[in-house]
Amino acid sequence: MNNKYVHIASGILTMATLTAIGLVAMMSLPEVDLKQHKCMALNIYHEARGERWEGQIAVAHVTMNRVSHENWPNTICEVVYQSKQFSWTHMIKDHTATEERAWKEAQVIARDIMIGNTEDPTKGAEFYHANYVNPWWAKEYKLTKVIGNHLFYSLD
Repeated sequence: MNNKYVHIASGILTMATLTAIGLVAMMSLPEVDLKQHKCMALNIYHEARGERWEGQIAVAHVTMNRVSHENWPNTICEVVYQSKQFSWTHMIKDHTATEERAWKEAQVIARDIMIGNTEDPTKGAEFYHANYVNPWWAKEYKLTKVIGNHLFYSLD
């Protein structure tokens, strides 16, 4: 066989291999920190499992907006478990998710939020509350969105 054809065949095989490796790498799932993921999923589950997906995504974005803001800690778990910020963290003893379907949905949403697969429907909100309560701080902030049973607010 001619040397020229061996080099061409070798080049084609090399390019095909590199392309295949690149495609596999692009299709593999981005990794997330498992501890942070669990904190986010638990927050979604306990704060918004009765809401449609948009409401659950919104609650998760509030958590991420706080992580990104200088006024709050810079990890999901620190934000979620910051003293008296999310009622479930101090009002219920057992934080275990017991509704399997809602827990699985919360885990999927948490991952999507953490890898940046969703838009923030809250328009940058750092606060929210259920529509059946009237917290003192609500009049201090700008209402950015109402989704399901939650009202979302921003510092701006």
